[in-house]
Amino acid sequence: MDKPLLDEQCKKIFSVFLVSQKTLRFNVLHRTLNEIGLKMTKPTLISHLNHLHKNKLIVRKKEGKQNVSYTANWAKLEAFKQSMETKRFIERQLEDEKRFKSFPINEQVIYVTNLFSLRNLYKLKLEVQDVIDPSKNFEHSIQFLLTDRFFEIFKRWLLESCYMSKTEKASEALSMIDHNITLFTDDLFDRVSQKQDRSTVSPSSTNSPQEEMRK
Repeated sequence: MDKPLLDEQCKKIFSVFLVSQKTLRFNVLHRTLNEIGLKMTKPTLISHLNHLHKNKLIVRKKEGKQNVSYTANWAKLEAFKQSMETKRFIERQLEDEKRFKSFPINEQVIYVTNLFSLRNLYKLKLEVQDVIDPSKNFEHSIQFLLTDRFFEIFKRWLLESCYMSKTEKASEALSMIDHNITLFTDDLFDRVSQKQDRSTVSPSSTNSPQEEMRK
């Protein structure tokens, strides 16, 4: 199997450029990555940026000896216009933060649960497409990056709703999550059990095709 063009950290760094659509100075980028939980040393970040630059995915601009800024190489990304349309649709949905947080906490949990089911199915679809056509691995990675942050933002909104009310909403959310886990688990094991029951038929009770025809 071909080695991926980008490792997971490079993909996340690259996604910041894609989502922001801005030119970012090195220190601003480093601070942004730390704020979203992708903590790394500056030398490590430089190494990843060099890799992205080498593959012509970002453009580097020097302003004097100290100031260096980076932006996505949009000329290289012309093939991803459809993904950018998806991103713009997502951005419009993100304007509904106030509306989302106005939902009862149990409805927020249901919405986020469905979103993450959709996210995992979308990721699985792209991974299966990679098996069929490995040459599209990078394109699929970008498509997923452009939408993945969308799902994470809704999860963050849910957690913020829990923080705002301390234990009350958090306990209700946890109860709803446990309920959903139980439903999914029971449904999964019921299906497995039913399949096993159908395949484990006693030989003595099984008629041959000839016997069945004589009935």
